[in-house]
Amino acid sequence: MNLLQEHNLLQTRRQLFARGKNVLGGAALASLLGESFANASPGAPGPHFAPKAKRVIYLHMVGGPSQMDLFDYKPQMQAYYDKDLPESIRNGQRLTTMTSGQARFPIAPSKFNFAQRGQCGMWMNSDLLPFLGRNADDICWMRSLHTEAINHEPAICAMQTGNQITGRPCLGSWASYGLGAMNSNLPTFVVLIATPTNREQEQAISPRLWSSGYLPGEHAGVSFRSKGDPILFINNP
Repeated sequence: MNLLQEHNLLQTRRQLFARGKNVLGGAALASLLGESFANASPGAPGPHFAPKAKRVIYLHMVGGPSQMDLFDYKPQMQAYYDKDLPESIRNGQRLTTMTSGQARFPIAPSKFNFAQRGQCGMWMNSDLLPFLGRNADDICWMRSLHTEAINHEPAICAMQTGNQITGRPCLGSWASYGLGAMNSNLPTFVVLIATPTNREQEQAISPRLWSSGYLPGEHAGVSFRSKGDPILFINNP
């Protein structure tokens, strides 16, 4: 290389900052105005319809009462009380560790009373949920869900992501993906984990239940701790 050309390519620190100020300023301006320009652009991507919901609050009551004691009324089970579970019902399904040592598998119907509530006629537990029945017509009841999972962990994963095997986006990630964000500085999906007072009742809860799966990582849930700092290493020391 020509020595004169090589000398001209060399820069002092003063020359670097003098020549780079426009580049840095342009990058900062693009960062500040880029989002507003993107939103104002007629070709900006978005959902195929304007979402009506602004926020979603999802309560996952792990270890709560069985659905057969709350909403899934099965009156015919009363006639089979204490009788062994027919093989046609189990159909060769493997047993869980908690029940594999039982000598028999008796049928145990719900011991609570049920009544039809609202104009929809939804059967509900009238002993434990005496006031919820007033809003029976305002609740969306989904009774068509099915899973082959027999243990808590894969069943919870199937409920959150639609599959027993991890790796798919969860409900919160899809809500974040569909509704978008109103503030780019705050997460759109946060997870609040409650710590039970009885540690023996603690369930298997893991970060894969609020994973974004194959969606961009920005749609993953941000977990808040129930004690101490909600998020570690955020506050100044």
